[in-house]
This record gives sequence, structure tokens and C-alpha cells, in this order.
Amino acid sequence: MDHELNERDFLLIVMLARGYTTTRIARELHLSRYTVAERISKLLEQFACSNRSQLVAYFYAHRLLHVGIWPPSV
Repeated sequence: MDHELNERDFLLIVMLARGYTTTRIARELHLSRYTVAERISKLLEQFACSNRSQLVAYFYAHRLLHVGIWPPSV
């Protein structure tokens, strides 16, 4: 993968894969909802995805999240 991804961003992807809402992610990471929404938007752009589902699918397709392990973990 050519894209840089820090640990916090990867954790955000894992939370999206678990179906967490922006509000829940913000609460768990001790961030504002605005900050989480902005970071998700930047990740969507970075990985050329149209929505959260595509972003999660990208990570599964590139074996950055493991299929068959639910919920995915870091």
C-alpha cells in the first residue's frame, strides 16, 4: 500500500468496520464529532472511496483488515 496511515487512523477504520457511528467513534477516541467527520472525509479522499462502506471494503480487499474475524481488531 502506498498510502501512509497512522495507528489512530487505522483504529478509526476498524471502528467503521465494526459499524460505529461518528458520535461513538468521537466518544471512544475522546475527539469531537467534527474532528472524526473531517478525518473520515480525508481518508475517503486519500483512498479514493465514495463512502464509508467502500473505505472498509478497500481495507478488506487489500488484506489490511482480516476477513472472518469479527469484530476486526487492531
